[in-house]
Amino acid sequence: MDGRRRKLSRSANTRPPLRAAVLTLLGFLAAASAGGLADAQQPPSELAILTPTLGQPAFVPPGGTLSVVALIPPDTGTPTFELVSERAPAVRATLTLLPQTNQETSSATPLTAQVPTDLPERTYDLVLRAADQRLVSRRCVAVRRLSPRVRLVHLSNMNIGDLGAPDFEYRLAAEVNLLAPALIVATGDFLDLTHDDTPAGWRRLVDFLRAFDAPLLIACGDHDDLTQYARHIAPSPVGVVDVGPLRGVVLLDLPTRPISSDPDQIRWLERALAIPGDDRPTFIVSHDEHPNLLRQWQRQGTLTAQLSAGRIAAWFVGGHQDWAGTEYRDLIDAASPMLYVRTHQSSAATREGATGIAHYRVIDFEGDRAHIPGAAALAPVLPPALPVGRLSLKRHESNDGTRHQVAFTAVNNHAFRLDDLRTHVLVAARDADPPWCRGAELEAADLIDGVWSCRVRFGLPDKGALHAVVGSGPPPTDPELDVSFDVTPRLELARRQTPDGVTYLTPTDAIALVHLANRGTQAARVTPLIRLDGQTLAYVVLDEPGPPATAYQLRIAPGGLLTLQVDLSAIRVTAGRRELQVYLKGLTACAPATCPLEIRIAP
Repeated sequence: MDGRRRKLSRSANTRPPLRAAVLTLLGFLAAASAGGLADAQQPPSELAILTPTLGQPAFVPPGGTLSVVALIPPDTGTPTFELVSERAPAVRATLTLLPQTNQETSSATPLTAQVPTDLPERTYDLVLRAADQRLVSRRCVAVRRLSPRVRLVHLSNMNIGDLGAPDFEYRLAAEVNLLAPALIVATGDFLDLTHDDTPAGWRRLVDFLRAFDAPLLIACGDHDDLTQYARHIAPSPVGVVDVGPLRGVVLLDLPTRPISSDPDQIRWLERALAIPGDDRPTFIVSHDEHPNLLRQWQRQGTLTAQLSAGRIAAWFVGGHQDWAGTEYRDLIDAASPMLYVRTHQSSAATREGATGIAHYRVIDFEGDRAHIPGAAALAPVLPPALPVGRLSLKRHESNDGTRHQVAFTAVNNHAFRLDDLRTHVLVAARDADPPWCRGAELEAADLIDGVWSCRVRFGLPDKGALHAVVGSGPPPTDPELDVSFDVTPRLELARRQTPDGVTYLTPTDAIALVHLANRGTQAARVTPLIRLDGQTLAYVVLDEPGPPATAYQLRIAPGGLLTLQVDLSAIRVTAGRRELQVYLKGLTACAPATCPLEIRIAP
């Protein structure tokens, strides 16, 4: 690795070396035997990386071992491998081939390489060199420690080249990066059949996919050219990828080529799902929204047994709209508790009822349980996919490593909380001391060529925001303030109307007090803002003169305590789970203290 590195990180579970390379090769050979691809056993004339690839990546922790399957022409000598990240500050690391794997490579023998223990956690290109040849497999190695909770993001059809979608939606990449998934699953149909220049479109697709921080598991769609898929995404459209405590399987299942009519692929899948001793939950990624294989298993009377044997927890499919819970309902009910995941179009194309706004879906897996933001509990029909434009982050200084402090503001305009968000901040190092963060959690920091590359973690309440600062050198000395609540947990509201026809809500019986305590030795000067469901609420300071107001500038003496009584007499909110939010402006950072509420509105 170039440069020095110092790491701050939370503990996370790690797993043994992954088997994704070998299983993906099985998929490649299965496709080859079916006549879909060239015979991998022929002596190669040029370099080829079979796995890992852009569309079928490998996960490895720092210091772990990486399996690589490559075709290397004879008489080119021992190959060398590098991991390269072009994201600033750039990182380049040479991998060490383990001695026992220094074998004949032209026959696609898996090679095992050692990853440096001090490698920053990123998604890397894999660079293969042999003699005078060089080959790059883009963004195919995820170096990271995966926790038991794994976040997936689903991207559906894009149909770029359609009249309504001339280009990819780069805001989609920015929002998904904030959500920091371990893996993005994409279910195909990237280019429209009417695209003017298919080869150029696929090169443009690769550039777009490189905008995502996370690796991708990518299915081939019926609008996608299989030759271009093999060249840019993965040699085989079927494969298996280990994702920490989960296992992902990608299938070739198209309306014109359903998997139910492909016995070779079915046999490969059933063998791949029946690995002895592997009891991890599995998710399937395919393109055709029709559950072809599930229907075949049902007709054969083996549906429950196959789902149980493979521990299939979710099935991601392509489509233009969210699944409404009507099509194939009998089959999806029979496959319960497996999640059937169909997501609205991930581009501006208005195909088959899509809205023209790109969408994506977030699912957090932990063991056999899944959590979807915005859902009170899992149901047969998932909550709507998330539209682009409601989650954003703005940096207030250049994030290029030239400044000693960088501030950012993140905003969540969804009507539900989003946790485990992340962003990367670059600050110039003043000395060897680690950087500091106010308003969020500094999850990890790598010192590379005089720049601290910081991974910052935070959460955002519903219709809420956060202002945080990351810096190097002496940290700011803010007052030590505690915020506590004395709030009725369930807010019952009744509708009222003024003579002019203005409708508002008022509680039948509720109390909402906010206590501000100064635990430090210096006086605090702050301006509290209290928000609920996007509305800034008025308050009074108990034992202080003054009418209700939305912003009072307050001074809290060392050891002092002030109590704010929130005015709920005339508010506008919606029913459901909400968070009462308190922001203290005047400090270095402004992160909300929150109190959960259940809001009910009388008919």
